[in-house]
Amino acid sequence: MDIECKNAYSDVRKAIVVTGPTATGKTGLAVKLARRFDCEIISIDSRQVYRKMDIGTGKDLEEYGDVPYHLIDIADPAAGDYNLWKFCHDAFSAVDDITRRGKTPLLCGGTALYLEALLRSFTLPGEQLPMREKGVPRTRREDSGAEGRFTPPFKLDALVLGVYYPRLEVRSRIEQRLDARFAAGMVDEIAQLNRDGVSFEQLEFYGLEYREISAYLQGKVSFEDMRTNLLNRIRQFAKRQDIFFRKLEREGIDIHWIERGDFTEACDLVSAYLDGKEIPEPQFRLSEHKNAPSYLAEK
Repeated sequence: MDIECKNAYSDVRKAIVVTGPTATGKTGLAVKLARRFDCEIISIDSRQVYRKMDIGTGKDLEEYGDVPYHLIDIADPAAGDYNLWKFCHDAFSAVDDITRRGKTPLLCGGTALYLEALLRSFTLPGEQLPMREKGVPRTRREDSGAEGRFTPPFKLDALVLGVYYPRLEVRSRIEQRLDARFAAGMVDEIAQLNRDGVSFEQLEFYGLEYREISAYLQGKVSFEDMRTNLLNRIRQFAKRQDIFFRKLEREGIDIHWIERGDFTEACDLVSAYLDGKEIPEPQFRLSEHKNAPSYLAEK
């Protein structure tokens, strides 16, 4: 399936993006920036759209407080029919609503295809989604649209901030967060989804936590083996995210990497951006390795 990238728009909207590998504290930084600059947050996460999938997707809703957010808890996990077409439609609608009310949209998350679609203005052909079944590649499903051709109504002029930590710290943070989610009741949450009518086969399509814990709940693997498998898969996922960010940079997307989510540094960039001042070049690019911290240059 072909996806077009539009280049010329008469209408351009400003937006801030906070992204980065999993377990790097994107939500925390996004919420602080939203409070500082009167923003509303739009989630860029393919699983946080689903209701009752809270712990497993890391919604961390308690962090938001009174900060308005969008594209969270808007779909039925039993249906599993949320896709790229719906996301683009909903995300651009949210950006339009937020900017018309005089506020700044702040997009936060790390779902690669969703983020790229916004930043590169994908035009999506309309096609009926194939049935969700084993053997149907996920990319085929996400590249499909169910309700006709989608053309972005405007272009996003986005300041993209990326949160990074040393690689060993990311590995440690992933493990700490995983154990915290187990302690918070992630296994019980997924078991309840199954009791509420979301089949194990359906849960497997949500990947990572849902696939591995579903195997455990069906008695196919011990808790210890499930935890080990899940930890390894999440760490592998973080590496794939790193590859994706390098791809974006090679395609001309500037990502300003903020060490450990430093709030002061992020504020300086956002202030300059919103005031219409010239934004400096990123201090380093993962795709070039040059001037990047050594742990980011590792392969």
